[in-house]
Amino acid sequence: MSQKAPVSVVILTLNEEKNIESCLKSVYGWSDDIHIIDSFSKDATIEISRKYTQNIHQVPESHWARIRNWALKRLPLKYDWVLFLDADERLTEELKREIAEILTKSPKENGFYIKRRFIFLGRWLKYGGLYTRVLRLFKKDCVRYIELGDCEYAVVKKPIGYLKNDMLHEDKKGISSWIEKHLKIAEREARRILEKKRAKLNFSENFEIEGREKILIREKIWDRIPLLLRPFLLFIYCYFLKLGFLDGKEGLIYHLLWALWYRLLIYIKVREIQNEFQ
Repeated sequence: MSQKAPVSVVILTLNEEKNIESCLKSVYGWSDDIHIIDSFSKDATIEISRKYTQNIHQVPESHWARIRNWALKRLPLKYDWVLFLDADERLTEELKREIAEILTKSPKENGFYIKRRFIFLGRWLKYGGLYTRVLRLFKKDCVRYIELGDCEYAVVKKPIGYLKNDMLHEDKKGISSWIEKHLKIAEREARRILEKKRAKLNFSENFEIEGREKILIREKIWDRIPLLLRPFLLFIYCYFLKLGFLDGKEGLIYHLLWALWYRLLIYIKVREIQNEFQ
């Protein structure tokens, strides 16, 4: 078993009975302060979670950024360090050892990026821009989240470090759940587009904004491209220019869904909302 780490783990859930046990098993015993924030699941998520922790908090469904900010402000977290996980994520033994060793040495950093392997249909998708770093481990008083349509970004006081080992992302709920989720968040993104909402990036250089470059590209380039053209350009970029085709048929299926189908869905949602007011 990995060395225990002085870190509070916070996991967001909504109908995650297919995923939550793998997630909890990966941190149970490694952290002695695990919190579940559940948005009133209707399946066995809560029952499964109670086998691993009694720190279960239920809040209404909302944007992930708002829930994370609520957690940082309201939860009785035992440690100064917090690790946010989604229910379809889990830690590797190598990553747990690395985090435990670093945190026990009182690091000068206020947060750490973690590499995340994206697993789809049983295959690790290494290309197409999917093997990325996420900012999920930080001191609880040094972070806040900002929301932007279908995305969220952590803002953490510098300095920031980078961990060597990976976490895993693997959603076991199946394609129907994936489609249902993206139907929901497509509407969030459609309303952002129509309302011309922009991220508030007026932070000093003392703060690290997760995905700052992506946000700027989104606002300065992406949002200026005709809406119906975006799905096709994104598919070409991810599948061909970012070498997504090297991930075989699983890569093709995912990019057809995420880059093409989902972006077309956003276009349709925008048209539907516009028609409501005509």
